[in-house]
Amino acid sequence: MKIHTEILNFIIDKYNFQSYLEIGINYNGANFNQIHASDKDGIAPQPLEYQISYMFSDEFFKNIDENKKYDVIFNEGLHTFEQTYIDAQNSIKHLSEGGFIFIHDCNPPDEFHARTYEEFLKVGGSWNGQAYKAFIRLKSELRDWSCFVIDEDYGCAILTPRKILKNIQLTYGIGMNNLTWETFDKNRKELLQLISSDEFEKLINNDIETK
Repeated sequence: MKIHTEILNFIIDKYNFQSYLEIGINYNGANFNQIHASDKDGIAPQPLEYQISYMFSDEFFKNIDENKKYDVIFNEGLHTFEQTYIDAQNSIKHLSEGGFIFIHDCNPPDEFHARTYEEFLKVGGSWNGQAYKAFIRLKSELRDWSCFVIDEDYGCAILTPRKILKNIQLTYGIGMNNLTWETFDKNRKELLQLISSDEFEKLINNDIETK
């Protein structure tokens, strides 16, 4: 099983990306500190010695230079539906041409892992949140983007302009209004455009070879 750090570094190395933003640094910077990019920014709501910005993501994007762009943006922030969607919209504004946005935890294994933030605060335990709902909405809206989820490490979603990865055959069907857990669970492969890490690597390698 590949973890998101490996997937992120695979992209950074293949395209020789230099700039990276991580929304929601956690676990003592275990991911952030291993990222290969030379120009790294990070956001976390608690003070950490290695981060750049001690603030919430909304405040960060409100104050950032509007011309600042990142090659790779990784969302490991608050995985409510609303905040994940807002962070993705802000990330799109600051994504360099040909860049990639990653959203972690988009393939929760069961309904317990996908409970609301309020329920998570009450009982604790493992939590993926409802980032998957934000991804499905984004996929339905970004029709000129390639949006899919690598079926590893609780689901690592990728959003990139369609001109970068042209060979993803996207499907659109169930709308957000009808998205119950049961519907999602039954149709997750289609809704998330699930692919394996091997399939993903082939897509990237083919893209680079044809340039």
